[in-house]
Amino acid sequence: MAYVNGVFPDFSALPRMVVRGEAVTLSLNVFVDDSSTKDTLASATLTLKQGSTTIIDAQTATVGGSVSASYGLTAGDTSSLSLSDNLLELWTVTTSGGDTVTIRRSGHLVRHALFPLVKDTDLVARHNQLDDIRPSGLSNWLEYIKTAWEILNRDLIKRGKRPELVLDSYAIFDLHVYMTLNLIFRDMTTFVGDGRYHEMAESYSEAYKVEFETVQFHYDSDLDGVITEEKEAATPSLWLSAPVGWYGSGTWGGL
Repeated sequence: MAYVNGVFPDFSALPRMVVRGEAVTLSLNVFVDDSSTKDTLASATLTLKQGSTTIIDAQTATVGGSVSASYGLTAGDTSSLSLSDNLLELWTVTTSGGDTVTIRRSGHLVRHALFPLVKDTDLVARHNQLDDIRPSGLSNWLEYIKTAWEILNRDLIKRGKRPELVLDSYAIFDLHVYMTLNLIFRDMTTFVGDGRYHEMAESYSEAYKVEFETVQFHYDSDLDGVITEEKEAATPSLWLSAPVGWYGSGTWGGL
Protein backbone atom coordinates (compact mmCIF):
# COMPACT_ATOMS: atom_id res chain seq x y z
CA MET A 1 0.00 0.00 0.00
CA ALA A 2 1.33 3.42 -0.92
CA TYR A 3 1.22 6.35 1.48
CA VAL A 4 2.04 10.00 0.88
CA ASN A 5 5.79 10.45 1.29
CA GLY A 6 5.90 7.27 3.35
CA VAL A 7 3.79 8.80 6.14
CA PHE A 8 0.50 7.38 7.35
CA PRO A 9 -1.46 7.95 10.57
CA ASP A 10 -2.07 5.44 13.33
CA PHE A 11 -5.56 6.59 14.32
CA SER A 12 -8.34 5.00 16.26
CA ALA A 13 -11.03 3.75 13.89
CA LEU A 14 -13.46 6.32 15.32
CA PRO A 15 -13.81 10.11 15.30
CA ARG A 16 -12.06 11.77 18.21
CA MET A 17 -14.40 12.63 21.08
CA VAL A 18 -13.41 15.95 22.68
CA VAL A 19 -15.28 16.83 25.87
CA ARG A 20 -16.33 20.49 25.81
CA GLY A 21 -14.70 22.71 28.42
CA GLU A 22 -12.10 20.15 29.50
CA ALA A 23 -8.36 20.27 28.99
CA VAL A 24 -7.22 17.41 26.79
CA THR A 25 -4.07 16.40 24.98
CA LEU A 26 -4.67 15.72 21.30
CA SER A 27 -2.12 13.26 19.99
CA LEU A 28 -0.99 11.98 16.63
CA ASN A 29 0.94 8.78 16.07
CA VAL A 30 2.32 8.09 12.63
CA PHE A 31 4.40 5.52 10.83
CA VAL A 32 7.21 7.05 8.81
CA ASP A 33 8.90 4.69 6.37
CA ASP A 34 10.63 5.35 3.08
CA SER A 35 11.74 1.69 2.97
CA SER A 36 15.40 2.62 3.25
CA THR A 37 16.31 5.36 5.73
CA LYS A 38 13.41 5.05 8.18
CA ASP A 39 12.74 8.79 8.50
CA THR A 40 11.51 10.17 11.81
CA LEU A 41 9.05 12.94 12.66
CA ALA A 42 10.91 16.26 12.88
CA SER A 43 8.15 18.81 13.52
CA ALA A 44 4.38 19.23 13.55
CA THR A 45 1.70 21.91 13.76
CA LEU A 46 -2.00 21.56 14.52
CA THR A 47 -4.98 23.54 13.24
CA LEU A 48 -8.35 22.70 14.80
CA LYS A 49 -11.62 23.77 13.20
CA GLN A 50 -15.29 23.47 14.04
CA GLY A 51 -17.08 23.91 10.77
CA SER A 52 -15.78 27.21 9.37
CA THR A 53 -14.58 28.43 12.79
CA THR A 54 -10.87 28.08 13.54
CA ILE A 55 -10.29 27.13 17.17
CA ILE A 56 -6.50 27.01 16.99
CA ASP A 57 -4.47 27.96 13.95
CA ALA A 58 -1.21 26.25 12.96
CA GLN A 59 0.04 25.95 16.53
CA THR A 60 3.33 24.17 17.12
CA ALA A 61 2.83 20.66 18.47
CA THR A 62 5.25 18.80 20.71
CA VAL A 63 7.11 16.02 18.94
CA GLY A 64 7.64 13.11 21.28
CA GLY A 65 9.92 10.28 20.30
CA SER A 66 10.34 9.71 16.59
CA VAL A 67 6.79 9.13 15.39
CA SER A 68 4.37 11.04 17.61
CA ALA A 69 3.17 14.59 18.19
CA SER A 70 0.81 16.15 20.71
CA TYR A 71 -0.90 19.43 21.51
CA GLY A 72 -2.52 20.46 24.79
CA LEU A 73 -6.01 21.84 24.27
CA THR A 74 -7.09 24.04 27.18
CA ALA A 75 -10.54 24.03 28.73
CA GLY A 76 -11.09 27.57 27.47
CA ASP A 77 -10.46 26.57 23.86
CA THR A 78 -13.80 24.76 23.67
CA SER A 79 -15.89 25.94 26.65
CA SER A 80 -17.97 28.43 24.64
CA LEU A 81 -18.49 26.25 21.57
CA SER A 82 -21.64 24.38 20.58
CA LEU A 83 -21.76 20.61 20.76
CA SER A 84 -21.23 19.21 17.28
CA ASP A 85 -19.91 16.44 15.08
CA ASN A 86 -17.89 18.72 12.78
CA LEU A 87 -14.50 19.08 14.43
CA LEU A 88 -11.55 18.75 12.07
CA GLU A 89 -7.92 18.36 13.06
CA LEU A 90 -5.30 19.31 10.48
CA TRP A 91 -1.87 18.03 11.47
CA THR A 92 0.96 19.25 9.25
CA VAL A 93 4.00 17.08 9.89
CA THR A 94 7.51 17.26 8.51
CA THR A 95 9.85 14.29 8.49
CA SER A 96 13.59 14.28 9.06
CA GLY A 97 13.91 13.72 5.33
CA GLY A 98 12.16 17.02 4.59
CA ASP A 99 8.80 15.66 3.43
CA THR A 100 5.68 17.55 4.61
CA VAL A 101 2.26 15.96 4.84
CA THR A 102 -1.09 17.23 6.20
CA ILE A 103 -3.12 14.59 8.01
CA ARG A 104 -6.81 15.13 8.77
CA ARG A 105 -8.91 13.64 11.53
CA SER A 106 -12.55 14.41 12.21
CA GLY A 107 -14.09 14.59 15.65
CA HIS A 108 -17.07 15.40 17.82
CA LEU A 109 -17.33 18.05 20.52
CA VAL A 110 -19.32 16.31 23.25
CA ARG A 111 -20.85 16.89 26.67
CA HIS A 112 -19.90 13.38 27.75
CA ALA A 113 -18.35 10.48 25.87
CA LEU A 114 -20.12 7.12 25.66
CA PHE A 115 -18.23 4.36 27.47
CA PRO A 116 -18.51 0.58 27.08
CA LEU A 117 -19.74 -1.68 29.87
CA VAL A 118 -18.69 -5.12 28.61
CA LYS A 119 -15.95 -7.00 30.49
CA ASP A 120 -14.36 -10.43 30.20
CA THR A 121 -16.64 -11.73 32.93
CA ASP A 122 -19.71 -10.79 30.89
CA LEU A 123 -18.46 -12.92 28.01
CA VAL A 124 -17.54 -15.86 30.22
CA ALA A 125 -20.99 -15.66 31.84
CA ARG A 126 -22.46 -16.57 28.44
CA HIS A 127 -19.80 -19.15 27.51
CA ASN A 128 -17.91 -20.52 30.48
CA GLN A 129 -15.48 -22.36 28.19
CA LEU A 130 -14.10 -19.13 26.76
CA ASP A 131 -11.12 -19.08 29.11
CA ASP A 132 -10.28 -22.63 28.05
CA ILE A 133 -10.13 -21.83 24.34
CA ARG A 134 -8.31 -18.52 24.64
CA PRO A 135 -4.95 -18.69 22.81
CA SER A 136 -1.95 -18.90 25.13
CA GLY A 137 -0.65 -15.53 23.99
CA LEU A 138 -3.77 -13.72 25.23
CA SER A 139 -4.37 -12.93 28.89
CA ASN A 140 -7.87 -11.55 28.27
CA TRP A 141 -10.37 -10.65 25.53
CA LEU A 142 -9.77 -6.89 25.73
CA GLU A 143 -8.67 -6.40 22.12
CA TYR A 144 -11.83 -8.11 20.88
CA ILE A 145 -13.95 -5.99 23.22
CA LYS A 146 -12.24 -2.82 21.94
CA THR A 147 -12.64 -3.79 18.28
CA ALA A 148 -16.31 -4.70 18.79
CA TRP A 149 -16.88 -1.33 20.49
CA GLU A 150 -15.39 0.49 17.52
CA ILE A 151 -17.58 -1.49 15.10
CA LEU A 152 -20.70 -0.76 17.16
CA ASN A 153 -19.91 2.96 17.29
CA ARG A 154 -19.29 3.09 13.55
CA ASP A 155 -22.57 1.30 12.88
CA LEU A 156 -24.38 3.90 15.00
CA ILE A 157 -22.71 6.73 13.09
CA LYS A 158 -23.53 5.14 9.71
CA ARG A 159 -27.19 5.18 10.73
CA GLY A 160 -27.18 8.82 11.75
CA LYS A 161 -26.75 8.34 15.50
CA ARG A 162 -23.95 10.12 17.32
CA PRO A 163 -22.66 7.71 20.00
CA GLU A 164 -22.15 10.45 22.58
CA LEU A 165 -25.87 11.31 22.41
CA VAL A 166 -26.92 7.79 23.45
CA LEU A 167 -27.83 8.24 27.12
CA ASP A 168 -28.46 4.59 27.97
CA SER A 169 -25.19 2.64 27.93
CA TYR A 170 -27.04 -0.46 29.11
CA ALA A 171 -29.29 -0.40 26.02
CA ILE A 172 -26.40 -1.25 23.72
CA PHE A 173 -24.76 -3.72 26.10
CA ASP A 174 -26.13 -6.78 24.28
CA LEU A 175 -25.05 -5.37 20.91
CA HIS A 176 -21.52 -5.03 22.24
CA VAL A 177 -21.55 -8.56 23.67
CA TYR A 178 -22.88 -10.07 20.43
CA MET A 179 -20.27 -8.36 18.26
CA THR A 180 -17.45 -9.29 20.64
CA LEU A 181 -18.45 -12.96 20.68
CA ASN A 182 -18.84 -12.92 16.90
CA LEU A 183 -15.25 -11.69 16.55
CA ILE A 184 -13.91 -14.17 19.10
CA PHE A 185 -15.57 -17.24 17.60
CA ARG A 186 -14.69 -16.13 14.08
CA ASP A 187 -11.06 -15.98 15.15
CA MET A 188 -11.29 -19.30 16.97
CA THR A 189 -12.45 -20.87 13.72
CA THR A 190 -9.07 -19.86 12.28
CA PHE A 191 -7.04 -20.87 15.32
CA VAL A 192 -8.74 -24.17 16.05
CA GLY A 193 -10.40 -25.08 12.76
CA ASP A 194 -13.54 -26.25 14.52
CA GLY A 195 -16.78 -25.81 12.55
CA ARG A 196 -18.72 -25.30 15.76
CA TYR A 197 -17.03 -21.94 16.28
CA HIS A 198 -17.97 -20.84 12.78
CA GLU A 199 -21.60 -21.63 13.54
CA MET A 200 -21.41 -19.69 16.80
CA ALA A 201 -19.84 -16.72 15.02
CA GLU A 202 -22.65 -16.73 12.47
CA SER A 203 -25.22 -17.02 15.24
CA TYR A 204 -23.87 -13.95 17.03
CA SER A 205 -23.58 -12.08 13.74
CA GLU A 206 -27.29 -12.63 13.19
CA ALA A 207 -28.12 -11.76 16.80
CA TYR A 208 -26.28 -8.46 16.37
CA LYS A 209 -28.26 -7.59 13.25
CA VAL A 210 -31.60 -8.47 14.85
CA GLU A 211 -30.79 -6.53 18.02
CA PHE A 212 -29.73 -3.47 16.03
CA GLU A 213 -33.10 -3.50 14.25
CA THR A 214 -35.06 -3.51 17.52
CA VAL A 215 -32.97 -1.75 20.16
CA GLN A 216 -34.23 1.56 21.53
CA PHE A 217 -32.54 4.06 23.82
CA HIS A 218 -32.87 7.57 25.19
CA TYR A 219 -31.16 9.81 22.64
CA ASP A 220 -30.23 13.43 23.28
CA SER A 221 -31.38 14.74 19.90
CA ASP A 222 -31.92 18.29 21.22
CA LEU A 223 -28.45 18.34 22.86
CA ASP A 224 -29.78 19.43 26.27
CA GLY A 225 -28.31 16.50 28.22
CA VAL A 226 -31.71 15.60 29.70
CA ILE A 227 -33.45 12.22 29.49
CA THR A 228 -36.99 12.49 28.16
CA GLU A 229 -39.68 9.81 28.26
CA GLU A 230 -39.44 8.99 24.56
CA LYS A 231 -36.86 6.58 23.22
CA GLU A 232 -35.44 6.31 19.71
CA ALA A 233 -34.51 3.32 17.60
CA ALA A 234 -30.94 2.76 16.45
CA THR A 235 -32.20 2.37 12.87
CA PRO A 236 -34.89 4.34 11.02
CA SER A 237 -38.30 2.68 11.12
CA LEU A 238 -38.99 3.21 7.41
CA TRP A 239 -36.86 3.33 4.28
CA LEU A 240 -38.42 4.38 1.00
CA SER A 241 -35.56 2.57 -0.68
CA ALA A 242 -32.89 0.44 0.94
CA PRO A 243 -29.54 2.19 1.32
CA VAL A 244 -26.67 0.67 -0.59
CA GLY A 245 -25.31 -2.33 1.28
CA TRP A 246 -28.00 -2.26 3.99
CA TYR A 247 -28.09 -6.02 4.08
CA GLY A 248 -24.97 -6.51 2.00
CA SER A 249 -21.46 -7.36 3.05
CA GLY A 250 -19.58 -4.70 4.96
CA THR A 251 -22.65 -2.91 6.34
CA TRP A 252 -22.79 -4.52 9.77
CA GLY A 253 -19.21 -4.09 10.86
CA GLY A 254 -18.00 -6.06 7.85
CA LEU A 255 -20.28 -9.02 8.59
